[in-house]
Amino acid sequence: MASRRMQKTLTPLLFLICIYLLKDKTGAVNIREKCMCIGESNAVLWRRMTNFNVLDAGPHCYKVQIIINMGSTSVCLAPNSKQGKMLQKCWKRINFNEGKKKSCLQTRKVNRRPKKPKTPQP
Repeated sequence: MASRRMQKTLTPLLFLICIYLLKDKTGAVNIREKCMCIGESNAVLWRRMTNFNVLDAGPHCYKVQIIINMGSTSVCLAPNSKQGKMLQKCWKRINFNEGKKKSCLQTRKVNRRPKKPKTPQP
């Protein structure tokens, strides 16, 4: 009789201990602890870019990171390069709106002066 009573009190207690131990191990938190960009590229072809992310400097990393998705691959772009500065400027211009990112990836046509016709020299 005493063993039955002990079993009734130990079973829920063991159940609660197991839940407590499992809870600590499965509590996944997505915190980056390091810089994601180790090597950086100075330029990437605009037409191959599908998406990009700009990660500001913070406690996890001391520098701004620009991660460019090109199909199934990702490339880190140097934030001090010409392309990096253009993407950061556009990202700030659209007020960090995820829906307007595609406008930053469109290539812009440069208006060039028409060439003067060559005049034959006598």
